[in-house]
Amino acid sequence: MNSRKNTYFTNLFATIALLIMALAAKPLFPQAKDSTSRFYTGDGSEIPMWRFFYPDNFSGNLVRLRSLPLDSLPDEINIHLVGDTGEFCFPMKNIITSPYGWRDRWQRPHRGVDILLRTGDPVRACFPGVVRIARHMGGYGNLVVIRHRNGLETVYGHMSKILVKPRQNVKAGEIIGLGGSTGRSTGPHLHFEVRFQYEPFDPEWILDFSNYTLRTRRLHLDKTYFGISRPKGKKHPVFKADKSIIKERPMRREKREVYYEVKRGDTLERIAMLNSTTVDNIKELNPKLKKIKAGMRIRIR
Repeated sequence: MNSRKNTYFTNLFATIALLIMALAAKPLFPQAKDSTSRFYTGDGSEIPMWRFFYPDNFSGNLVRLRSLPLDSLPDEINIHLVGDTGEFCFPMKNIITSPYGWRDRWQRPHRGVDILLRTGDPVRACFPGVVRIARHMGGYGNLVVIRHRNGLETVYGHMSKILVKPRQNVKAGEIIGLGGSTGRSTGPHLHFEVRFQYEPFDPEWILDFSNYTLRTRRLHLDKTYFGISRPKGKKHPVFKADKSIIKERPMRREKREVYYEVKRGDTLERIAMLNSTTVDNIKELNPKLKKIKAGMRIRIR
Protein backbone atom coordinates (compact mmCIF):
# COMPACT_ATOMS: atom_id res chain seq x y z
CA MET A 1 0.00 0.00 0.00
CA ASN A 2 2.80 2.38 0.97
CA SER A 3 4.68 1.59 -2.24
CA ARG A 4 1.58 2.50 -4.28
CA LYS A 5 1.27 5.82 -2.44
CA ASN A 6 4.95 6.53 -2.99
CA THR A 7 4.63 5.77 -6.70
CA TYR A 8 1.53 7.99 -6.96
CA PHE A 9 3.21 10.97 -5.30
CA THR A 10 6.42 10.47 -7.30
CA ASN A 11 4.47 10.57 -10.56
CA LEU A 12 2.45 13.59 -9.34
CA PHE A 13 5.57 15.58 -8.44
CA ALA A 14 7.21 14.65 -11.75
CA THR A 15 4.15 15.89 -13.69
CA ILE A 16 4.09 19.19 -11.75
CA ALA A 17 7.82 19.68 -12.38
CA LEU A 18 7.35 19.11 -16.14
CA LEU A 19 4.48 21.64 -16.22
CA ILE A 20 6.58 24.26 -14.42
CA MET A 21 9.50 23.70 -16.83
CA ALA A 22 7.17 24.02 -19.83
CA LEU A 23 5.68 27.28 -18.56
CA ALA A 24 9.10 28.74 -17.79
CA ALA A 25 10.33 27.91 -21.29
CA LYS A 26 7.38 29.56 -22.98
CA PRO A 27 8.40 32.93 -24.51
CA LEU A 28 6.52 36.11 -23.53
CA PHE A 29 5.95 37.01 -27.17
CA PRO A 30 5.45 34.92 -30.28
CA GLN A 31 8.61 34.59 -32.38
CA ALA A 32 8.59 37.44 -34.87
CA LYS A 33 10.04 37.08 -38.37
CA ASP A 34 10.86 40.72 -39.07
CA SER A 35 14.06 42.57 -38.17
CA THR A 36 12.36 44.78 -35.56
CA SER A 37 12.53 41.90 -33.08
CA ARG A 38 16.31 41.51 -33.21
CA PHE A 39 19.16 42.75 -31.04
CA TYR A 40 22.12 43.73 -33.20
CA THR A 41 25.50 43.42 -31.47
CA GLY A 42 27.52 44.69 -34.44
CA ASP A 43 29.33 41.39 -35.09
CA GLY A 44 26.55 39.78 -37.10
CA SER A 45 24.92 37.84 -34.25
CA GLU A 46 21.26 38.38 -33.51
CA ILE A 47 19.27 37.70 -30.33
CA PRO A 48 15.52 38.31 -29.87
CA MET A 49 15.40 41.61 -27.98
CA TRP A 50 12.61 40.91 -25.51
CA ARG A 51 14.02 37.55 -24.46
CA PHE A 52 17.46 39.02 -23.88
CA PHE A 53 16.42 41.98 -21.71
CA TYR A 54 13.07 40.90 -20.22
CA PRO A 55 13.32 37.10 -19.98
CA ASP A 56 10.50 36.31 -17.54
CA ASN A 57 9.35 39.69 -16.29
CA PHE A 58 6.00 41.01 -17.47
CA SER A 59 4.90 42.69 -14.26
CA GLY A 60 2.20 45.36 -14.39
CA ASN A 61 3.03 46.88 -11.01
CA LEU A 62 5.63 49.52 -11.88
CA VAL A 63 6.80 51.53 -14.88
CA ARG A 64 10.41 51.50 -13.75
CA LEU A 65 11.34 47.94 -12.87
CA ARG A 66 15.10 47.56 -12.85
CA SER A 67 16.32 43.98 -13.06
CA LEU A 68 19.46 44.57 -15.13
CA PRO A 69 21.80 47.44 -14.19
CA LEU A 70 22.70 49.87 -16.97
CA ASP A 71 26.39 49.24 -16.33
CA SER A 72 25.93 45.70 -17.59
CA LEU A 73 24.43 46.81 -20.91
CA PRO A 74 26.61 47.08 -24.02
CA ASP A 75 28.18 50.51 -24.52
CA GLU A 76 26.31 50.86 -27.82
CA ILE A 77 23.13 49.17 -28.99
CA ASN A 78 21.62 49.29 -32.48
CA ILE A 79 17.85 49.03 -32.36
CA HIS A 80 15.72 48.71 -35.47
CA LEU A 81 12.77 50.96 -34.71
CA VAL A 82 10.81 49.78 -37.74
CA GLY A 83 11.26 47.00 -40.25
CA ASP A 84 10.68 47.01 -43.98
CA THR A 85 6.93 47.38 -43.42
CA GLY A 86 7.51 50.68 -41.60
CA GLU A 87 5.08 49.97 -38.75
CA PHE A 88 4.98 53.29 -36.90
CA CYS A 89 2.44 55.92 -35.86
CA PHE A 90 2.86 59.22 -34.04
CA PRO A 91 1.06 58.85 -30.67
CA MET A 92 -0.48 62.35 -30.86
CA LYS A 93 0.22 64.95 -33.55
CA ASN A 94 0.49 68.22 -31.65
CA ILE A 95 3.05 70.55 -30.08
CA ILE A 96 5.21 69.79 -27.04
CA THR A 97 4.17 71.84 -24.01
CA SER A 98 6.90 70.49 -21.70
CA PRO A 99 10.10 68.79 -22.92
CA TYR A 100 12.21 66.03 -21.41
CA GLY A 101 14.73 67.15 -18.76
CA TRP A 102 15.04 68.94 -15.44
CA ARG A 103 12.05 70.99 -14.22
CA ASP A 104 13.05 74.03 -12.20
CA ARG A 105 9.51 74.78 -11.14
CA TRP A 106 9.03 71.48 -9.31
CA GLN A 107 12.74 70.69 -8.78
CA ARG A 108 12.49 67.22 -10.24
CA PRO A 109 13.23 65.43 -13.51
CA HIS A 110 10.62 65.17 -16.26
CA ARG A 111 11.14 61.77 -17.85
CA GLY A 112 9.03 62.28 -20.96
CA VAL A 113 7.44 64.95 -23.12
CA ASP A 114 4.00 66.48 -22.65
CA ILE A 115 1.99 66.73 -25.87
CA LEU A 116 -0.97 69.08 -26.12
CA LEU A 117 -4.39 67.54 -26.74
CA ARG A 118 -8.08 67.90 -25.92
CA THR A 119 -9.93 65.58 -23.58
CA GLY A 120 -11.27 62.70 -25.64
CA ASP A 121 -8.68 62.91 -28.42
CA PRO A 122 -7.53 59.42 -29.53
CA VAL A 123 -4.08 58.31 -28.38
CA ARG A 124 -2.37 55.75 -30.62
CA ALA A 125 0.30 53.07 -30.13
CA CYS A 126 3.63 54.19 -31.49
CA PHE A 127 4.91 50.72 -32.53
CA PRO A 128 3.37 47.23 -32.52
CA GLY A 129 3.74 45.38 -29.23
CA VAL A 130 2.06 43.94 -26.15
CA VAL A 131 0.39 45.95 -23.37
CA ARG A 132 2.27 45.51 -20.07
CA ILE A 133 0.33 48.01 -17.94
CA ALA A 134 -3.21 49.35 -18.41
CA ARG A 135 -4.57 50.92 -15.21
CA HIS A 136 -4.64 54.00 -13.00
CA MET A 137 -1.22 54.60 -11.42
CA GLY A 138 -0.53 57.55 -9.10
CA GLY A 139 0.74 60.70 -10.78
CA TYR A 140 0.47 59.08 -14.22
CA GLY A 141 -3.31 58.87 -13.89
CA ASN A 142 -4.79 56.43 -16.38
CA LEU A 143 -1.69 54.78 -17.79
CA VAL A 144 -0.77 52.41 -20.61
CA VAL A 145 2.71 50.91 -21.06
CA ILE A 146 3.43 48.94 -24.23
CA ARG A 147 6.43 46.64 -24.61
CA HIS A 148 7.66 46.48 -28.20
CA ARG A 149 9.42 43.67 -29.98
CA ASN A 150 12.43 45.90 -30.69
CA GLY A 151 13.17 46.09 -26.95
CA LEU A 152 11.71 49.53 -26.22
CA GLU A 153 8.71 50.41 -24.05
CA THR A 154 6.45 53.41 -24.65
CA VAL A 155 4.45 55.07 -21.85
CA TYR A 156 1.16 56.97 -22.23
CA GLY A 157 -0.14 58.87 -19.20
CA HIS A 158 -2.99 61.14 -17.97
CA MET A 159 -5.61 59.58 -20.28
CA SER A 160 -9.32 60.00 -19.56
CA LYS A 161 -10.09 56.45 -20.68
CA ILE A 162 -8.10 53.25 -21.29
CA LEU A 163 -9.20 51.11 -24.24
CA VAL A 164 -6.77 48.17 -23.95
CA LYS A 165 -6.02 45.40 -21.45
CA PRO A 166 -2.76 43.91 -20.11
CA ARG A 167 -1.13 41.33 -22.40
CA GLN A 168 -3.22 42.53 -25.35
CA ASN A 169 -1.40 42.66 -28.70
CA VAL A 170 -1.67 46.06 -30.37
CA LYS A 171 -0.70 47.33 -33.79
CA ALA A 172 1.05 50.59 -34.61
CA GLY A 173 -1.65 53.27 -34.89
CA GLU A 174 -4.21 51.34 -32.85
CA ILE A 175 -6.18 53.59 -30.46
CA ILE A 176 -5.18 52.59 -26.91
CA GLY A 177 -7.00 55.33 -24.99
CA LEU A 178 -8.48 58.81 -24.97
CA GLY A 179 -6.61 61.95 -23.93
CA GLY A 180 -7.33 63.57 -20.60
CA SER A 181 -5.93 65.13 -17.43
CA THR A 182 -5.98 62.35 -14.81
CA GLY A 183 -3.33 61.94 -12.13
CA ARG A 184 -0.88 64.75 -11.39
CA SER A 185 -1.76 67.02 -14.28
CA THR A 186 -2.35 70.77 -14.75
CA GLY A 187 -4.50 70.33 -17.86
CA PRO A 188 -5.30 67.97 -20.75
CA HIS A 189 -2.14 66.56 -22.31
CA LEU A 190 -0.43 63.28 -23.12
CA HIS A 191 2.61 62.45 -21.04
CA PHE A 192 4.69 60.28 -23.39
CA GLU A 193 7.87 58.39 -22.52
CA VAL A 194 10.25 56.06 -24.36
CA ARG A 195 12.18 53.59 -22.22
CA PHE A 196 14.82 50.92 -22.73
CA GLN A 197 15.30 48.32 -19.97
CA TYR A 198 12.85 50.41 -17.91
CA GLU A 199 15.13 53.49 -18.19
CA PRO A 200 13.76 56.64 -19.95
CA PHE A 201 15.52 58.68 -22.60
CA ASP A 202 14.43 61.75 -24.55
CA PRO A 203 11.64 60.81 -27.02
CA GLU A 204 12.98 63.53 -29.32
CA TRP A 205 15.98 61.30 -30.01
CA ILE A 206 13.66 59.26 -32.22
CA LEU A 207 10.55 61.44 -32.87
CA ASP A 208 10.59 64.58 -35.01
CA PHE A 209 7.81 66.84 -33.71
CA SER A 210 8.21 69.30 -36.59
CA ASN A 211 6.80 66.92 -39.20
CA TYR A 212 5.57 63.98 -37.03
CA THR A 213 7.93 61.36 -38.41
CA LEU A 214 10.71 59.09 -37.15
CA ARG A 215 14.15 60.67 -37.21
CA THR A 216 15.72 57.34 -38.16
CA ARG A 217 14.72 53.74 -38.80
CA ARG A 218 17.59 52.53 -36.63
CA LEU A 219 18.60 53.99 -33.27
CA HIS A 220 22.22 53.94 -32.17
CA LEU A 221 21.67 53.98 -28.42
CA ASP A 222 24.42 54.40 -25.82
CA LYS A 223 24.58 54.98 -22.07
CA THR A 224 24.89 58.77 -22.44
CA TYR A 225 21.21 58.89 -23.46
CA PHE A 226 20.08 58.04 -19.92
CA GLY A 227 19.85 60.01 -16.71
CA ILE A 228 18.56 63.46 -15.73
CA SER A 229 20.56 65.36 -13.13
CA ARG A 230 19.99 68.66 -11.37
CA PRO A 231 21.83 71.37 -13.36
CA LYS A 232 24.85 72.96 -11.71
CA GLY A 233 24.81 76.75 -11.46
CA LYS A 234 23.15 78.48 -14.39
CA LYS A 235 24.11 75.80 -16.91
CA HIS A 236 21.22 73.68 -18.08
CA PRO A 237 21.90 70.35 -19.80
CA VAL A 238 20.71 70.07 -23.39
CA PHE A 239 18.35 67.19 -24.09
CA LYS A 240 17.35 68.09 -27.63
CA ALA A 241 18.07 65.46 -30.26
CA ASP A 242 21.25 65.85 -32.28
CA LYS A 243 20.77 64.36 -35.74
CA SER A 244 24.50 63.75 -36.09
CA ILE A 245 24.36 61.18 -33.28
CA ILE A 246 21.62 59.06 -34.81
CA LYS A 247 22.66 59.12 -38.47
CA GLU A 248 21.60 56.02 -40.32
CA ARG A 249 24.27 53.89 -41.88
CA PRO A 250 24.34 54.29 -45.68
CA MET A 251 22.56 51.58 -47.60
CA ARG A 252 24.75 49.30 -49.71
CA ARG A 253 24.05 49.73 -53.39
CA GLU A 254 25.57 46.36 -54.14
CA LYS A 255 25.23 43.20 -52.12
CA ARG A 256 28.42 42.19 -50.30
CA GLU A 257 29.69 38.75 -51.27
CA VAL A 258 30.01 36.34 -48.35
CA TYR A 259 32.07 33.13 -48.49
CA TYR A 260 32.27 30.03 -46.31
CA GLU A 261 35.25 27.72 -45.88
CA VAL A 262 34.16 24.09 -46.03
CA LYS A 263 35.12 22.00 -43.00
CA ARG A 264 35.61 18.26 -42.74
CA GLY A 265 32.24 16.50 -42.53
CA ASP A 266 30.31 19.43 -44.02
CA THR A 267 27.45 18.87 -46.43
CA LEU A 268 25.59 21.43 -48.50
CA GLU A 269 22.54 20.90 -46.30
CA ARG A 270 24.54 21.58 -43.13
CA ILE A 271 26.22 24.66 -44.62
CA ALA A 272 22.85 26.03 -45.76
CA MET A 273 21.34 25.50 -42.30
CA LEU A 274 24.29 27.14 -40.48
CA ASN A 275 24.14 30.21 -42.73
CA SER A 276 20.35 30.66 -42.97
CA THR A 277 20.19 29.95 -46.69
CA THR A 278 19.20 27.05 -48.96
CA VAL A 279 21.08 24.46 -50.97
CA ASP A 280 19.51 25.80 -54.17
CA ASN A 281 20.79 29.33 -53.41
CA ILE A 282 24.31 27.99 -52.80
CA LYS A 283 24.26 26.07 -56.08
CA GLU A 284 22.97 29.14 -57.91
CA LEU A 285 25.84 31.27 -56.52
CA ASN A 286 28.39 28.55 -57.35
CA PRO A 287 27.38 27.27 -60.81
CA LYS A 288 30.59 25.26 -61.29
CA LEU A 289 30.25 23.51 -57.93
CA LYS A 290 30.12 19.71 -58.35
CA LYS A 291 31.49 18.31 -55.10
CA ILE A 292 32.63 19.98 -51.87
CA LYS A 293 35.73 19.13 -49.86
CA ALA A 294 37.46 20.50 -46.76
CA GLY A 295 39.28 23.78 -47.33
CA MET A 296 37.17 24.83 -50.31
CA ARG A 297 35.69 28.38 -50.25
CA ILE A 298 32.14 28.64 -51.55
CA ARG A 299 29.93 31.68 -51.84
CA ILE A 300 26.87 31.69 -49.58
CA ARG A 301 25.61 35.27 -50.17
